[in-house]
Amino acid sequence: MKERKDVFFRQFRVAVLAMALPFVMAVGPVAGYYVGAWIGTAVGYRVWGGAIGLAAGVAASIQQTILIIRRIFREMK
Repeated sequence: MKERKDVFFRQFRVAVLAMALPFVMAVGPVAGYYVGAWIGTAVGYRVWGGAIGLAAGVAASIQQTILIIRRIFREMK
């Protein structure tokens, strides 16, 4: 019975991690853009700040996506 419960919770963790991927991929660039634009406005370069923030958000989203996928594969073993 204990083994069956462990399998269920392992599959549940994999499903939750898989459902988190779209949110990670969407929130990173949006948050990066707004934070970059806010910092850019303070410095006087709103457009460049937004572009740099967007690029940083995309990079962070890609990194987190890779980490989540690795964790999913590790949970499936």
